[in-house]
Amino acid sequence: MIDTEGLAFLGDTARAIGDCLDPEQVARLLCEAAVPRLADAASVYLDGGAVHRLDPRGRLPSRWSGDLAATVPELVGGRLLTVPLRAYGEAVGCAVLARDRERDEFDQDDVLIAGQLAVPAALTIFHGRLHRQQLETLEILQRGIRPGQPPSLPGLEIAFRYQPAAARVGGDWFDVIPLPGSRVALVVGDVMGHGLDAAAIMGQLRIAVQTLASLDLPAEQVLQSLDEMAQRLAAQTITTCVYCVYDPVLRRCTIASAGHLPPILVSADGKAEVLAPPAGTPIGLGRNAFETVEIAADDDSMLVLYTDGLVEERGEDIGVGVERLRRGLSGVRPIEEVCDGVVPDAPMRDDVTMLAIRFTGIPSENVAQWLLEPLAQAPSRARTLVRRTLAAWGLHTMIHTAELLVSELVTNAVRVTPRPITVRLLRTDSLLCEVSDDDHRLPRLREPGGHDEDGRGLFLVNHLAERWGTSRVAGGKTVWFSLPVKAAERGGS
Repeated sequence: MIDTEGLAFLGDTARAIGDCLDPEQVARLLCEAAVPRLADAASVYLDGGAVHRLDPRGRLPSRWSGDLAATVPELVGGRLLTVPLRAYGEAVGCAVLARDRERDEFDQDDVLIAGQLAVPAALTIFHGRLHRQQLETLEILQRGIRPGQPPSLPGLEIAFRYQPAAARVGGDWFDVIPLPGSRVALVVGDVMGHGLDAAAIMGQLRIAVQTLASLDLPAEQVLQSLDEMAQRLAAQTITTCVYCVYDPVLRRCTIASAGHLPPILVSADGKAEVLAPPAGTPIGLGRNAFETVEIAADDDSMLVLYTDGLVEERGEDIGVGVERLRRGLSGVRPIEEVCDGVVPDAPMRDDVTMLAIRFTGIPSENVAQWLLEPLAQAPSRARTLVRRTLAAWGLHTMIHTAELLVSELVTNAVRVTPRPITVRLLRTDSLLCEVSDDDHRLPRLREPGGHDEDGRGLFLVNHLAERWGTSRVAGGKTVWFSLPVKAAERGGS
C-alpha cells in the first residue's frame, strides 16, 4: 500500500512530467524521479534505444531486449524491475530500474509506485510524439507551398524575409509573379490563425492568386475572384491580402488591398511614407467590391509589403507598430540591409513576412512601340520596323527570327480587327515582342495542314520562340513571345 509520502511523490512527479511535451525530457525526468527514491540506476528505452540513463556504475545495457508488449511491471531477479510504458494500448517504450546488492530487493509497493509513474510518462511521451509528428507534417506542408527565391526580373530589385513563429506554422505567404509586358505582380497575404488548417488554406489561396494573375486580370478583379473562391473553400476563414502590379516601362504601380496593412513607399532620397490604398474587407467575407490606387514608381524608390507579425505588439495599437516600421525603413541603404534592419533574427509570437521591391524601371531607349493600320502591307511594315530597331540595338543575330514571328502575329491581327494594331519591343535580358489588337478572342495553337493558311503563325512562334503566351487586356488581347539575348549582345551598340 502506498503511504502519504509515496502519494505526494507520485503527484509531484506526475505534474513535472505532465508539463513537458518532449519525449527525451520525459525520459530524463522519469529517471531522476526514480533515482535514488526507487532505484540506484534507471534507464528509459524508446524504439529499442536508450533515450536517457542515470546509471553511475554502468549496470544497465545501452540497449534493452525486453518485450515492450508486456502490460505490467515485472521483477527480474528481485533487484531488476522492468516497467513497460503504454498509452492507449500502444507500447511507447520501457523503463528499467536496478538496485545495488547492498539494498533491499524491490517489493510490491515499489512495483506499484513504478507502475503509477509509468502512466503519466507514457501518456506524455505518446502526446509528445504526436505533437512532434504534427509539427513535422506542418513544416513539410509549408515548405512545399512556401515560395522560394523570387525570380530575377528586369526593372526591379527584390528582397524578402520570412520568419515563422516559434513552434507554430501559420498562413503567411508572398509571391512575385511575372506578367506580360515585363510587368510583375507582387503579393503578400495572411490567413488568420495557425496550424494545419491555416497552412492548407494558405496553399490553396496562393495557387489561386497565381492562376488569376496568369490571366492578367486587373488587380481589383484578382481580389474579387479570390474572395469568391475563399468563400467556397472555408466559410470561417479570414485572409488579408495586398496585390500590386508594377509596370517598369510606364513606371507606375497599381495597388489593391483586402483589409491588409498599408504598404510603405520609400522615395529615392530615403523618405518613407505610409500609403493609404482603399482598404476593402478581408478575403472571405464577400461584403464589397475592391478598388485600386495607382502610384508613381520612380526609379530607385522602394515599396515594402508586410504582415502584422512584423509590427504587432501586445497591448499596443497597430498604428504605432506601422509608424515604427516606417521610421526603420527611412534612409538610403542597399535593399538587403533595409530588410536586416527591421526584421528580427529571433522567432516572434506571429509569423513575419516582408517583401521589399526597389524599382529600377526599363530605360526608354530599350522600348520601341508602333501603331499599324490593319492593312495588307502592315506585316511588311512591321518587319521593316523590327529589323531597323534590332540593328540599332546591336541584336543582329536575332533579326531574322524576330521579324518573321512579328510578321506572322501582325498578319493574324489584320484578319480579326478593323482598328490599329500595337507592336512593342522591349530589350532586357531577353527580347520581348508584343502584338495587341482589340479582338478579345484568344488564338488557339494547332498544327496546320499542308494547305491551311490559318494557324501557321502560332505554330512558328511555338517552335522558334523561347517563351510565348496570350492574355486578355483592357480593350482586347496581346500575343507575345520572347527570344534570348546573347551575353555579347546585351547593352546594344
